[in-house]
Amino acid sequence: MTMLRLPVFSWSMIASCLMVIGAFPALLAALGLLAVGRADPSVFDSNVWNIGYQHLFWFYGHPVVYVMFFPYLAAVAEVLAVFSGRRFFGYKGTVLSLLVFAALSMSVWGHHMFATGQATNDYYSLTSITLLIPAGVEYFSMIGTIAGGRLRFGPPMLFALAFIPQFLIGGLTGIMVGTPVIDYHVTDSYFVVAHLHYVLFAGSAFGLFAAVYFWFPKVTGVSLGHRLGRLHFWLLVIGTNLTFLPMFALGYLGMPRRVSSYGPFEGFGWLNLLSSIGAAFLAGAMTVFAVNVLCARAGASPPGAHGGSATPSTPPATRRTRPVRRRSTPPAADAPRAGRR
Repeated sequence: MTMLRLPVFSWSMIASCLMVIGAFPALLAALGLLAVGRADPSVFDSNVWNIGYQHLFWFYGHPVVYVMFFPYLAAVAEVLAVFSGRRFFGYKGTVLSLLVFAALSMSVWGHHMFATGQATNDYYSLTSITLLIPAGVEYFSMIGTIAGGRLRFGPPMLFALAFIPQFLIGGLTGIMVGTPVIDYHVTDSYFVVAHLHYVLFAGSAFGLFAAVYFWFPKVTGVSLGHRLGRLHFWLLVIGTNLTFLPMFALGYLGMPRRVSSYGPFEGFGWLNLLSSIGAAFLAGAMTVFAVNVLCARAGASPPGAHGGSATPSTPPATRRTRPVRRRSTPPAADAPRAGRR
């Protein structure tokens, strides 16, 4: 075993931990500043401390978004490789891109502060757009893994495939709000709400469900139902896009976030109605998923389940006196070599 034989998922956790180490101390400093403000509110009479707090918060707040989606991105990579019947394409490039992405994440926080007039727009816009390079490597690696593979469209694969275009929407709109001339128009609007939810729900949540359907049999010994899994998938796809896609239009039209009501003359009603209908689809999707899990855990055979048990969590006993040397990234690729010894 060497570092460049670790699974992509393991590398994503390494990158996430590095970002936690680098970013979370700023959160402690921001919380300390808030505590000082509680004791002496006049501290925030000075613009230095107001802007200083924002710098501390966003220095933590932007990398933590990547901490939340890196594991799901890597889970999707694992699922795509298995359900495509081939090794993950561009493994070394993806590993490098994760580390570069983690490093650059510490330099882009200021794009949240364009509208304050207290950030160096050119610098933070440049670093934000530079994130396209490692992100592009990861996307091309996922697409390269699918291309030419023998695809199997089980529930994990469906969620992984949906992750790609939906997360792409979140990424591209992130570049838009990282551009000052666009950010001035959409800042603090529902456009930003839609962008965040396409990253952390349309992207990360689909990666989460891909991982759950993929590893649930390994963890519990029983399989989730494939029919319920597909129903869950389609309800979630419809609900996600029906809920969050109209928010881009709402933000562009000027609907501010953190406002609980608006007048009918503003023209936001029908788009918000679409979002509310989409939220009902999301509730239905989560209900189907809960039923699927409960049926599986109760020992019943969920509709579409293939057998009641999965592979054991521990490898079978052998007479081998020394561990098998791992020579490749996917463990299964070492099995033929091990069997010949």
